[in-house]
Amino acid sequence: MLTEAAELEHGIMCCYLFAAFSMKRGVDEGITEEQLKSVRRWRRTILQISIEEMLHMCLACNLLTAVGGAPHLRRPNLPVSPKAYPPSFKLELAPFCRETLENFIFIERPEDPDSGTGSPFPQSPKLSDIFSSAREYQSQGRLYHGIEDGLQYLSQKYGEDGLFLGPHNAQIAGAYFNLPGLNPVIDLSSAEAALQGIIVQGEGGRGFSKDSHHGRFIAIQDEYEQVLKDDPAFVPARPVIWNPYSMLPSDVDIDSEVNLIEDPLSIDISNLFDGCYEILIQVLGRLFAHAEETEDQLKQLSDITEGLMVDVIGPLGDALTLLPAGPSHSGQTAGPSFRFSRDVNTPPHGDAARALFVERFKELSAYCGFLETSGSIATVLTRVRRSLAQYADQLSSSSRAD
Repeated sequence: MLTEAAELEHGIMCCYLFAAFSMKRGVDEGITEEQLKSVRRWRRTILQISIEEMLHMCLACNLLTAVGGAPHLRRPNLPVSPKAYPPSFKLELAPFCRETLENFIFIERPEDPDSGTGSPFPQSPKLSDIFSSAREYQSQGRLYHGIEDGLQYLSQKYGEDGLFLGPHNAQIAGAYFNLPGLNPVIDLSSAEAALQGIIVQGEGGRGFSKDSHHGRFIAIQDEYEQVLKDDPAFVPARPVIWNPYSMLPSDVDIDSEVNLIEDPLSIDISNLFDGCYEILIQVLGRLFAHAEETEDQLKQLSDITEGLMVDVIGPLGDALTLLPAGPSHSGQTAGPSFRFSRDVNTPPHGDAARALFVERFKELSAYCGFLETSGSIATVLTRVRRSLAQYADQLSSSSRAD
């Protein structure tokens, strides 16, 4: 269940990031100054919630490490199969709109059945009982309460020392990332604190909380409806295609609602984004699986992880939503797919991992230079190319110093 929790948080984070990237950034995109203020405020909120989803994923990985498991950073490509999670979870890459926001509110809904947030999607029959321990939950809160119950049971059965046997120093804590609440799990008390923190921050616990993810999405929805009341023609997002891919992933069904990007430059930028996203996850995975690294090396990896998110993933994600999707999608734009290839895994050895990262950063930086672009996308690629080259130099320098 912890593995499923980490996977679910990762997928939800990507859905939120995609929606944020799709949102308009200026009045030249057909909105007024007042509407732009609202869109910017909503975008900031969604990006902050995305960061908190990353915190939840990290806490789930810490919990896995604490009980002797392996951190889990893989996930299915989006949109996920209806069989991947309980049918109430609809994870797909969708631009910001009423339907998307309604889905976000449903994903983050509280456990309270009287909260007034029934499913807007048709429900499938229950999965087989053989999967009940991992699948029979209708909300994130129920999943985490199930994990909490399981840890309490196992703690009574084996004792806390017999349950929390993973190395404490192998976990990720606030010393590496500025994520309040990212604390190591060392016993049942700290495990319960981590789980309750996820529940309260996400859905607000048992009932409505305006500060939870659910409450903040409700606030956006209320403001959105008011803007639409004043201007029924208001559109807050760019015309981004749903579930865009430069190529169909092997784990996504050909009959699913995937849209293939056809414009040559957009395909190149999409591939670059996916390559940068993959190495971001690999670097983050090395932080979770570290064993040989010094404190300075771990801090370097965490700095590179943050740099990738701010200076590479963010600019490329925004840029893709301005590029044409291709002839079959007239008037529509591309978007980031967060695509995983099947061979993306965390390198298990420190020295080899750093060598692999250096090589990959150099390849991706060179790829930026090969692309023939102009205007704003050229500016973005220059920034990305320099950042990637800088990460390669930093890792090379630290390896030589060793």
